Amino acid sequence: MRRTACWLLLLALGVTRAAGQQNLTEDSSAPNALLTWHDPVPWQAGLVYARLSRPVELEGAEWKLRGHLADVTVGVAPWAWLLLYGQAGVSDARLDNAIHHEFDYGAGGLAGARVNLWQIYEGVARTSWRVTVALAGEYAFRTTDDGGAGEIEWSETRCMLPIDYHLTFARSFRNFYMGEFHSLAVYAGPAWSKLDGTWTRGDLQQDFEESQALGIVGGVELWLLENLSFGARADWFDGTSAQLTVRYRF
Repeated sequence: MRRTACWLLLLALGVTRAAGQQNLTEDSSAPNALLTWHDPVPWQAGLVYARLSRPVELEGAEWKLRGHLADVTVGVAPWAWLLLYGQAGVSDARLDNAIHHEFDYGAGGLAGARVNLWQIYEGVARTSWRVTVALAGEYAFRTTDDGGAGEIEWSETRCMLPIDYHLTFARSFRNFYMGEFHSLAVYAGPAWSKLDGTWTRGDLQQDFEESQALGIVGGVELWLLENLSFGARADWFDGTSAQLTVRYRF
């Protein structure tokens, strides 16, 4: 009899809770708008700084295209497995042994997409790690000039196939006390890049292009919080370029 009474009590509590959920009403004290965006897709924004060092071929000889980039980046994930992003900012560059004066910063930008193709993951209760194979593509266009004596502009199309290992530390109450960071991601993979550009001095134009199209991309991303990360990346195409990022997810 006592057991039957306990089951009836639990059933009554469950029915009461379900009825309460069905009777949820809009908060009349909250503001309303002409247009409302329900359940917005995840957005992210950040800053990117990069140091460029890329071997290129100019008139049958190999030169180094060196420079610095500083961008603002914005991204949106319409689905959990797809990220669309863009960058805009300033850049300066020079061709080693060909230009010995300082260049001014010019405008530039980048558009890209990343698709998570395949993942190993056993669930939150069983494991704190996951391995993801992704496919990413980017197109960038950059310019720089030296106040009238010359101008360099170049574009780059890049495809990458990174393998990402993501380790989550936020699995217990300890993370609530900020005694450790949220998660850590390490990635690396092959990359293909097509870079070409033009160096203009008055009426003289000289074209250049990458000397090596196949390379390796690798990096690390540290998530201090679930929505705040700091990252470092290195690109090797017979020359090493590096970049630093800070990213915030809304």
